[in-house]
Formats: sequence, structure tokens, C-alpha cells
Amino acid sequence: MGLMKNAALMGVTAILVVFLPRCFQTPPPVITEGYVAPGFEDVLEAFKANFESGRDPRTGGAAFAAYHRGKKVVDIWGGFADYESKQKWRQDTISIFFSSTKGVASVCIAMLVDRGLLDYNKPVAHYWPEFAQKGKEKVTVKDMMEHKAGLAVSAPPGLSLDLLQDVAKAGELMARTEPQWEYDGHTHGYHGFTFGPLANELLRRVDPQHRTLGQFFKEEIAEPFGIDFHIGLPLESNHRVARLLVDRRPVLLQFLDSIGTSAGRQAVKHMIATNAMGEMLDNVNEMADRAIEVPSANGIGSAAGLAKLYGIISSGGIDPVTNRTLLSKEENRRFSEFRDGVTMFGHPGAGGQYGCADPGHQVGFAYVSSTMLPYLLGEDPRSNQLVQSLYRCVQKLEHL
Repeated sequence: MGLMKNAALMGVTAILVVFLPRCFQTPPPVITEGYVAPGFEDVLEAFKANFESGRDPRTGGAAFAAYHRGKKVVDIWGGFADYESKQKWRQDTISIFFSSTKGVASVCIAMLVDRGLLDYNKPVAHYWPEFAQKGKEKVTVKDMMEHKAGLAVSAPPGLSLDLLQDVAKAGELMARTEPQWEYDGHTHGYHGFTFGPLANELLRRVDPQHRTLGQFFKEEIAEPFGIDFHIGLPLESNHRVARLLVDRRPVLLQFLDSIGTSAGRQAVKHMIATNAMGEMLDNVNEMADRAIEVPSANGIGSAAGLAKLYGIISSGGIDPVTNRTLLSKEENRRFSEFRDGVTMFGHPGAGGQYGCADPGHQVGFAYVSSTMLPYLLGEDPRSNQLVQSLYRCVQKLEHL
């Protein structure tokens, strides 16, 4: 009996020692810094409210930036890049954007179209003959970029982070992968992971220097335009990366949401058969794996950097500071036009990341957080609150 009492006492003591102090811990302070232009003060208040309400956990960090009419009007950040070491989020902190990287990759493809090296209406196989395997010979570049290539899976069996380090081998695997439906030019299925190796190999085939998409982006966009974003992070930049608070649910949910479709069921099947997506989530805080180019999922940068890119696109494709052309006016217009008259371009990312260009209002913005929350793409209340606040400010200025 004495032994049982001692065991119970030890158990209660352990609980008190481990959990009781947490009940009396003071939550971390709300830390926000940065700049907002006159007229955009409400965006900063919305950013603070995310932390104060708990929508953005105070043990994580986030940043939001926006450009309007070619000028930076918001550049704010807050929280912690690494709470355990009490490292605050700084102006130069960078973090992973997940699927928001697809928008950046699409800009690279658009530049090649603008230069006459690619035609959206020609078959992918015109530039990449091996891609014609297993019924994909009619898939156009436009189809591939619009997720209509029939390769709507998280990753085909055999695709791993190790394989992705060799862009050519990853391209070979994609070329021989059987599509999930017979091509008709209409059926759509989100190419959540496969978009990356597809765009990477296509760009490598048509670029005169045969660069990878990450190299092309660095040399043609990031360096000349001063865009703080990377597809394949240099090892020397790792000290700036926020520690991601990983939650697999946001990524899994975006695929499970389409379980009612045959493509969605096929995606789940492939998620079970391969572990590429799981590998990336498990290793996202590993320096070596951040260096791997996955143009669909592992772009790493600052909110200010991505907002600047979209700010240039929203201003007509010309950087108003340097007068350097990113995209011609014609390609910028075509690039930004979608069905139903919508003229916005961008992409959300798992866990809450977001970046977008709105040429109609000449607005470019980006949000990034180190805390992944289980919302589907584009449904995160943190970024939604910030974007709504931003547009209220823009509308007030437009009506002055």
C-alpha cells in the first residue's frame, strides 16, 4: 500500500512540477515593428490584433507588406523567429511560403513567353519531347500552368527530396508518369507538388543557358530587382530563416478537401504511396533541405520581397524605382487576366502564406507566418483580416 501511495505521490508531484508553472506563466508580449505610410495605419492595427486575439500565436512570428502605385506602403513584422531562443522576428527574417511559390515560378515562365522562347498554346512536348508519353502529347504549356495536365497528385511514387536535387531526373519521372484522366483541355486538378518539377524541367529545356528555375529566378528577377526571395536557399542565408512551427494538417486538408473527386482520391492514394510531401514538412527546418529547389512548395523569402515582386506586376510590369522592365505591358496584361474578368494574380500557401498582385488597384501584397494553421488555401483569417484592412485603406485613398 505504501508503494502505491508513493507512486501516486510521485505522479501528482510530477504533474505539479511540469504543468502547474504553465498556469502562471505570463504570455509573451505582443511585439510588432515596421513601417506604414500615412493612410495605412489600420493595417498595423489589424496586424497587432492578430497577435492580441491569439489568431497569430505569440510564440510564433509573422510579417505583412504591401505596395500601392509602385511605392511600399506597409512593411511590418512581429513575434518571434525562434521563441525557444527568444530570437525576435526582424526586418530581414525570411520564412517558407509553401504553395505561394507557384506564383513566383509562374512569373519565371511568363518571362520566357515574353521573350518568345515559350508559347502558352503550344504542347509541352514541343519543348520537352519526352513529356508526350502516356497520352500527354496534347497538353499545352497553358494547360500545365493551369493544373490541367492530369498530374494532380501530391507526388508520384519515386519522387523524393533526394531525387528533386537532380532536376533532370525529376523531369524524367514526371515525363513517364501516367496522367490521372484522359486529356480534354478542361478537367482541372490541383498539381500541389508536381507543379514544381514540371515547371522546373520545362524552363530548363527552353532557357538558352539551361538554368534551373531557381537559378533563373535568382539571376533574372531576385538580383536585378532586389527581391528578397529564394527557390533553393543558399546555405549562408539560413541564419535568417524563422523556425517553422510545423503542423501537417494544413497541407493534408488541401488535398482531402477534394476527396469527392476522382483526382482527389488519386492524390490521397499517392500521398500514401510516397512520402515526398511528408519529407518536406519533416525536414523544413533542416538547412540542407531548404537548398533543394521545389518551385511548387519551398520558396523562402520575406513578405517585403514577395510584395515588391507583385508590386512591380501590379504597376504594369516595370519597376518604378529603377525603370527596369520585368514583363512587357502586353505580357503583364495577359499574365494577369483570368476568366470572369478577374485581374488579380497570385497564390496562397499552406499554413496561411499569401501573395498577390492586383493591377486594377495597383496593389501588391504578401503575408508570411512561421505558425502553420489548419486552414485551406486562401481561408486563413490572419491574412484575410490584413488584406481586408489594406483594401479599406486603398479605397479611402482612391476616393479622396
